[in-house]
Amino acid sequence: MSCLIFCSAEIGGLPFAMARTLNECGIKTYYISLSGKVSGHDSTEFHYGSGQEDWNLSAQFRGFFSLSHKADQILFLPTKIAKQLSEIRRQYDITHCLATGIKAYLLYRAGIRYRYWSYGSDLDRHCFRPVFPSKYPFWIRGLMYFPFMLVIRPNARKSIRYSSSIMIAPYQLNSLNRICRAKDLFFLPHLIEILDYDLLTQEREKSKSRICREISAQHFFFSSARHEWSGPFKDQSDNKGNDIIIKSFERYLSMTKDYGAKLVLVEKGSDVEGSKVLAGKLGISKYVVWIEQRSRDEIQHFYQGATICFGQFGTPVITYAVLEPLANGSICASYCGNQFGEVPFYDKIPPLFSNRDPEELARFMIEIKSHKRRYKELCYQSWKWIKDHCSVDRFVGAFSDTFSLHGS
Repeated sequence: MSCLIFCSAEIGGLPFAMARTLNECGIKTYYISLSGKVSGHDSTEFHYGSGQEDWNLSAQFRGFFSLSHKADQILFLPTKIAKQLSEIRRQYDITHCLATGIKAYLLYRAGIRYRYWSYGSDLDRHCFRPVFPSKYPFWIRGLMYFPFMLVIRPNARKSIRYSSSIMIAPYQLNSLNRICRAKDLFFLPHLIEILDYDLLTQEREKSKSRICREISAQHFFFSSARHEWSGPFKDQSDNKGNDIIIKSFERYLSMTKDYGAKLVLVEKGSDVEGSKVLAGKLGISKYVVWIEQRSRDEIQHFYQGATICFGQFGTPVITYAVLEPLANGSICASYCGNQFGEVPFYDKIPPLFSNRDPEELARFMIEIKSHKRRYKELCYQSWKWIKDHCSVDRFVGAFSDTFSLHGS
């Protein structure tokens, strides 16, 4: 008996991290990625290195994606992959599988029963209609439309329909019901490794001092959210509401004259230029610092050192951009809504300041920074919520319960 973590979208290396953690905790787990060549923040390699562990079986599929066999890919590749997956099922005694990505339907063809984890855009967009960046000319959009309708959308829908159950965010329930009603739902907590709080407190001071020196600030606010808010995604679920962060910081500066503060943002997403233009219009460009994409190990120093972190303010959802700051003992403001009753989810919402109004957010920034005792208490409560809900032990225990691994 063994488990399989399967993905065709690496989602910042999170499926790989799950497989690694399960193996470290004594649950024999194999990992397969069919994502092809992925680079940057979305790839496993960016965050976790080459991933050459013996339980990583992804290399068995690399030859299938040779650029010299385009016709072979179109006509025969799905059959070849399904056949290889079937052989892996027998060879490695795969009995349980967690899958994500629009190629998960190939597991069904290989005789592997799987639970499906929706990572967002697979259900939100790939199952319905394409959304193209505005920089694409009309003729390119036209060429891309047909493969979307003929391949991507059908495969995304099959991957969800063929699953035995699915994990979604609360806001996705209506979209799921348009694909398949009465689908069984399950829930796994986010997987986050945390430090002992006393050690974390020391690391927070070090990170704050180092980063403040680097950016010439007395203190800073931080958001790792990808910039999607003003272009073709502004009306989609991928809207991160980055403009609200920038407007809130402008209001904070206007109300406090705290010009020793900086706002640190990550140069990632199709609307980075829009965010820069907005900061310029508001007259705060010199107080906004842009950094390149960083690995999880590197970005956590910004979470640790920040006075307050910001998540996202578009679609109401709790993501790693929200939870990772909490794990590092930082206070986080983000919009999470209140649609939690109908979908399996956390029994208690994390200690966030949930609001979309820049004026209210600015007032929260001022208030929480002014009350040192409350600030420290909320930092601790942030870390403790992650410890109670998203630790390695919590994730592994929930995984074991979901797949009925106890006593197997």
